[in-house]
Amino acid sequence: MLWRGGFKLVWKRLSFAILLGAATTGFAQDAGLYAVDDVRLGRSGDRTRLVFDVSGPVQYRVVPSDDPRRMRLEFLNAGLSPGKKPTSLVQAPISSIEFSRGEGGLLNADLHFGMPVVYDVFTLKPYLDRGDRLVLDIYPEPVAAQMAPDPSRDEVIPVGRADDPVPGGASPTPQQEAPRAARPRSVSSSSPFRFGGTWQQEGAVETDGGHGQKFEALIQPRLDVDLAPGTDLTAIARIRLDAVGDLGPDQDKPRNYSEINGPLYNDRYAELSLRELYLDTRWGDTYWRLGKQQVVWGQADGIKVLDVVNPQSYREYILDDFDDSRIPLYSVKMEAPLGDSLTLQVLWIPDTTYHELAEDDTPYYITSPLLVPVAPPGLDVYVENAEVPDDYIGDSDIGARVSGFAGGWDVTLNYLYHYQDLPVFYQALELTPGGARGVVTPVYERSHMTGGTLSNAFGDFTLRAEMAYNTDTYHVSSDLASRGVERSSELASVLGLDWQLGQYDTLLSAQWFQSHLFDYDSSVKRDETEQYMSLFYQRSFAHDTWILDALSLYSLNHHDSLTQLKLKYLWQSNLELWGGADIFLGDRDGVFGQFRDQSRVLLGFELGF
Repeated sequence: MLWRGGFKLVWKRLSFAILLGAATTGFAQDAGLYAVDDVRLGRSGDRTRLVFDVSGPVQYRVVPSDDPRRMRLEFLNAGLSPGKKPTSLVQAPISSIEFSRGEGGLLNADLHFGMPVVYDVFTLKPYLDRGDRLVLDIYPEPVAAQMAPDPSRDEVIPVGRADDPVPGGASPTPQQEAPRAARPRSVSSSSPFRFGGTWQQEGAVETDGGHGQKFEALIQPRLDVDLAPGTDLTAIARIRLDAVGDLGPDQDKPRNYSEINGPLYNDRYAELSLRELYLDTRWGDTYWRLGKQQVVWGQADGIKVLDVVNPQSYREYILDDFDDSRIPLYSVKMEAPLGDSLTLQVLWIPDTTYHELAEDDTPYYITSPLLVPVAPPGLDVYVENAEVPDDYIGDSDIGARVSGFAGGWDVTLNYLYHYQDLPVFYQALELTPGGARGVVTPVYERSHMTGGTLSNAFGDFTLRAEMAYNTDTYHVSSDLASRGVERSSELASVLGLDWQLGQYDTLLSAQWFQSHLFDYDSSVKRDETEQYMSLFYQRSFAHDTWILDALSLYSLNHHDSLTQLKLKYLWQSNLELWGGADIFLGDRDGVFGQFRDQSRVLLGFELGF
């Protein structure tokens, strides 16, 4: 017997975690204080621009060379995200790009050119959904004679997408400082304080009835402070203002948050919170990030297997970007090199904060019987307060990851001992003077997760694999003798193939997910093996000022689906506009079909400041 009526909390199982995605591609597999997440190339006249997207403020140096056909960039305290071997970026004048690990946490990028060149190297601050970047502009050697120095040159070229063109497709103004070969250069600011941030405004209207779902401003100011060489402090705040307020929550501080975490103010129409606050520093050969932060494991697009270190907010189900919906935790992250090719990451997470679920009077409250107990007609249900772990030492999560490169493959091995972020809803029948009633007791349970990732590039194709074995997962059952819950070990995996085509302005990515229960019982509502497929398509136009994203998730077991479409326009270098749609199809009992009345269209913009 399963219950649904009266629930203020909703039980979702780890099998549902595979669906917690959006049309984003997040690498963030840092092996130092920051990671090189992506490498992009573009051409404009005589200039070739190579852009290194990094996950934090970049520290680098240029190693001099007597050969004008060679150069080396050394990224200090850095790692390389899995799969980022930019062989597809090789074109004139670049003959090859090779990454290697140096001593003391260095990540080396060796570039070989087919002709003598001169170059300019500089950094760019975050804007919109682009983070910190290191830019290398490469010119044929004679171009240097046509240029004159200008110390303000960091502000000359606006930054856009891919090869970072000027919006509208015009060619960027050439750098006014003479580029050069073999001259070391580090960029430093005259002030230790750097302030920036984003303002995102988005409105959503449901297609069934035209009801406005939200009109939300999300403002996230950011402050970076250079405290000392190699030591930086980062603080990010969040201000949410929603004129509609249908998404909730009603609680000022939902019960999923620990005493040290959670918003300062929170209701349907407004939120004020300290989003992140962390210190980056180096002690000897080790690198530390201390404070409220996000830790991203795994590399699957739109589907989660290993990325379970941080909990999520599901006010908008799985429609929001991971970076916005992920809940940062107060944690300690230490990373250290293991020889020349391996990096060890160790996590200690004393913060006992868990998933924030949509409330029962909001659009994305879970109702699928595959995921939540369902009450029979006429049965009253009483839901007890969750037994939330609150011992910051004894209830800590701990984890470790080893990452490296072997035989052409980027490899990680991961382990996490943690409380699962969704409570287990144990069920019972209780006799009262008024008759029988159901009693539900939410309990957070521990599990060991062991897994890893593999990725390799083969020309225009990248093959990815990800796997996680969980010792203890809990699933809704119709058997009250087992308190309505069956426990099983689970193996979850994702196999993905990415294809760059059309002069690399088009990306096609397909993924196949499987979740298998080893101790399956016929009373469990989900299938013994659940399978999902995803297809992601991205196409850029007009020098990357227009970008189309399309992501579709489909259940092979239950034949329901979610499709997300978004067309983005980079109007200015710090202003992006978009329109899109989130479309649910399928039976109401399915994990996607339950929201078929919540399909919506969206309009929005994001301004970087």
